[in-house]
Amino acid sequence: MNGPGYLAVAIETGPNTDESAFHDWYNTEHGPLRLRLPFITTGDRYKASDSKQPGWSAVYDVTDLSNLNKRIYSRMREERSKREKQVMGTFTSLDRKIYSQTSTRQKTGYSGPAPVQVAVTAVLKDEDLTDLDGWYEEEHTSMLAKVPGWLRTRRFRLVAPGLKGMPPTGQTETLAVHDFEAENGLGGPEDDAAKATPEFGRVLKKLVGEEIRLWSRYHTFDALREPPSSVITTDGAELKFQMEGNPADPVIVCVNSILTNFSIWDRVAADLTRGVSGKTYRVLRYNSRGYLQQASKSNDTRFDLLTDDLEYLLDRLNVSKAHAVLGVSMGGVTAINFAIRYPSRLEKFIACDCNVAASPANNQAWADRIELAKKEGMPALAKATVERWFTPANHGSESFNKVVEMVKPASVDGFEQSAGALCNYDLKDKLAEIKTPGLLIAGGGDGKLPEAMQKFNLPGARFTSIPNAGHLPMLENHKAFMEAVSSFL
Repeated sequence: MNGPGYLAVAIETGPNTDESAFHDWYNTEHGPLRLRLPFITTGDRYKASDSKQPGWSAVYDVTDLSNLNKRIYSRMREERSKREKQVMGTFTSLDRKIYSQTSTRQKTGYSGPAPVQVAVTAVLKDEDLTDLDGWYEEEHTSMLAKVPGWLRTRRFRLVAPGLKGMPPTGQTETLAVHDFEAENGLGGPEDDAAKATPEFGRVLKKLVGEEIRLWSRYHTFDALREPPSSVITTDGAELKFQMEGNPADPVIVCVNSILTNFSIWDRVAADLTRGVSGKTYRVLRYNSRGYLQQASKSNDTRFDLLTDDLEYLLDRLNVSKAHAVLGVSMGGVTAINFAIRYPSRLEKFIACDCNVAASPANNQAWADRIELAKKEGMPALAKATVERWFTPANHGSESFNKVVEMVKPASVDGFEQSAGALCNYDLKDKLAEIKTPGLLIAGGGDGKLPEAMQKFNLPGARFTSIPNAGHLPMLENHKAFMEAVSSFL
C-alpha cells in the first residue's frame, strides 16, 4: 500500500452498547488519537440516513497508505485502552477497509467535511475497470456536478479488505464517495438525469455487485490535545519529556526510578550535553507513566508496556535510534527490556540498581508501602522511601531533600500500578537474546543489589560499583557515576 488513500470503518452497535459511552469514546479518544498522526489529515463520523446497517461510519483521509503499516499506527490497535476494549466488545460488527485513491474532482474552494455523503461500492471484473473509469471521467462525474449541492466526487480501489475479504481473483472492489451539501438535489431531476443515460445502463450491467449508502455527518474529529512537552500514549498515559542538546548529536535516553521525575537526571544531562570524553550528546528524559497521572482507561503497568512507552516516545520525536538508554531502578529494568524488545533502536544500554526478575520476598514490602500511601498519603511514604534509597551519610543532603519533594506529589494510583510492574516481571529467560553492549551499575551501598547484578550473566555487559552511593548513585556520587558512564559511552 502506498500513495494517498481512504480508511473507512463501519460499525453496528449491539444491544449492550452504551450509546453515551460509545460516542464519548469515539469523539474524545479513538478518533483524536488518529488525527494527531501527520499522515491522517481528516477524520469524520457519519450516521446512516438510509435505515440500513451498519448504522455508523468513520472515514479518514491518509496522505500515504504505507504509513498504516508502520508501528506508530498499528500500535493503536495493539495497545487499546481498557475503555476501548470494553466499548468495542459490545459491537455487533466492525468492518474496516482501506482504499487507494484513483481520482478526485471537486467544487472550487471546497475542503470538507461533507454534510452528506453518498458512498457507492461496486465490484467488477478487472477487464472492465478501464470502461468504468472512462465513464466516470467522461460522463458521470460531470453530470453529478450539476446536481444542486454537489461538492466533490472521489474514487478509490480496495487494497486492504474488511470482513468479507478481497473480491475473487480477477475482480476489483471500487468505491465512489460523493460529497453534498445538507440541502441538495439528490433525487431531483439532475440526479435522475445522471442515472438515465445509455452509458449508465451499459456500465451498470457490468457490475458483479453494488451497494449504495447514504450518510449524514455526525462529528468531525480534532487531533488529541496534549500538554506542552508531553505525549499521550494510546491508552491515555501522559509522558512528560524534556529534550536538550544539539539536534545533530547522538541521543541518550534517561529513564527514572519509581516515584521520581526526570529532574533526577539534571546533572547527568548537563554533563552529557556539555560533553564527556570529548563527545557531546543530546539527552531525552521523561516521566514514566503514572508519576503524576494514572488514567482509569490505561492498561495495567507492566515492563513490556513501560518499554513500549519509550519506543512510542522515540517514534513521536522522530528518533530512529538512541545511542544509549540509561535507566535506574525501574528505569534500569526498562533499559534492559528495551534491549530485548527493540534491539535495532539502541546502540548501548546502561542499567543501574535493578534486578532482572521480581522477588517474591519484596512483594509484601511493596504491598505495605502501597497501604501506607493509601492511608496516610505520599508525604508519609516519601521520607521512609528516600532514606532507604540513600546511604545514611547523605540523609538530609540537598539531593536527598530534592528526591523527598519529588515523591510527595506522586500519584498513589500510579505508584500502585508501577509497584505492580515491579512485582510481576522475569527477564531471565530472555537475557541471552541481548546482543547490545551493556553496562551494569550499582551503588556500593545499595544492599544486596551489587552482588545480585554481578550474577546477571548478561552477554556483552560489564559491571561497575559506585562507592559511597545507594540506590540513586548519580545523585550520591555523581563524579564516579559519570566516570563510569563516559568511559562506556
